[in-house]
Amino acid sequence: MNCPNCESDRLRNSRYRAEDFFQLLLLRLPVRCRECQERSYVSIAKSRQIQRESEVRREKNRHRASDRASTEGRS
Repeated sequence: MNCPNCESDRLRNSRYRAEDFFQLLLLRLPVRCRECQERSYVSIAKSRQIQRESEVRREKNRHRASDRASTEGRS
């Protein structure tokens, strides 16, 4: 899934707003691009995929941070 504005693949789920009500009835959830901050809507299935990708990215960043901290502690 890519951003419709900038084609970045760095999307995240966005918070709900009152104006999202109609889209929610259509089973479409809000997402936001991490690069250009554009907000758009995707299906529930795409939203779950984006959430899983975000969790994987977050976990990788945690491991990198802990690896750096343990490496710096040895020096």
